[in-house]
Amino acid sequence: MKNGRDPAYSTYAVSLCFDDGATQSVKAVQERLAQICGNNFLIEHSVPPHVTLGVFHAEPGALSALQNAFDGFAKSARDVLGGQGLDLEFGGADCFLNKVVFLALKKDSPSFASLKTLNEILHKKFLPLFEAGDNRNYLPERWLPHAALAVKLSPAQFEKCAPLLGLSSAQGGGDSFGLATDFVLPQSGRVAALSLALCKPYKEICRAEF
Repeated sequence: MKNGRDPAYSTYAVSLCFDDGATQSVKAVQERLAQICGNNFLIEHSVPPHVTLGVFHAEPGALSALQNAFDGFAKSARDVLGGQGLDLEFGGADCFLNKVVFLALKKDSPSFASLKTLNEILHKKFLPLFEAGDNRNYLPERWLPHAALAVKLSPAQFEKCAPLLGLSSAQGGGDSFGLATDFVLPQSGRVAALSLALCKPYKEICRAEF
């Protein structure tokens, strides 16, 4: 499937989805940022709060193979997590190139190690069949776990939301500064399910609960 890719390929993501409480907490931040900066991409496209584990290109007709691979990964993920969900610890806000702002995961938390393990297992199962997407940024050696708060920001939009999140306009993934006193970010969130979704437009294909 990887060679001679059809130009009509689709892009799919395998993600971790939050429980209702964490979903509402993250969504509240997304909605406030959208009101302030005028960018409501995530809300307009009905993209639920999540942590993406991997992004892959698949050619037409590969959906059945994708679902089979996803089912196999879901079984492995349940084994890794002992049949339970996963409690994530957030370490504040950060950004990618002033275009995406996100909740970062604490790198010294036990859940961070579990995330890295899941990411590695996913790619071992999927890369023999499908091509890595999103400029290969989700490969284990490059991946930074995060939960997006706003994406596809223009410079002006970033300038409006950055001060609330304690980010510098020149930061681009560097040190963070003081969070606005009236702005509250989630400190933790529980992962309750895995999702396989089409990326453009966003559409969930299947889900596996923990």
